[in-house]
Amino acid sequence: MTGMEILSREECFRLLASRKVGRLGFMLDDQPLVLPVNYSLVRDIVVFRTGSGAKLGAAVGHKVAFEVDSGGEGEVTGVWSVLVQGVAEDITDAADALNVALREGAIHPWVSDVRDHYIRVIPHVISGRWLGD
Repeated sequence: MTGMEILSREECFRLLASRKVGRLGFMLDDQPLVLPVNYSLVRDIVVFRTGSGAKLGAAVGHKVAFEVDSGGEGEVTGVWSVLVQGVAEDITDAADALNVALREGAIHPWVSDVRDHYIRVIPHVISGRWLGD
């Protein structure tokens, strides 16, 4: 029999820092959409890059969900999931230390097209679960 454990805020951030790919959930034309993004955790803030387009227009300034997990097909124990809920903000033009850290190469886009917008999600709510033995 397995049990589920609720993770502490600190453990959620530790697990978020251990991955580079997550899923961003947002609404697009009254429909929920979930897309994979590569990201970085900078000072407890989720940051990813994107180009101009639907994701940028639909997510920025709106409530979003960002999820990361360890699950794989067939895994039954040792699986965890962390969910961040907040508002996506475009920080491309911000002159703060966070933006400087990002421009120094913390996030490398997967694709070669222009990904010139830095987006942050400051966790308003963060929760995590671990499925143990």
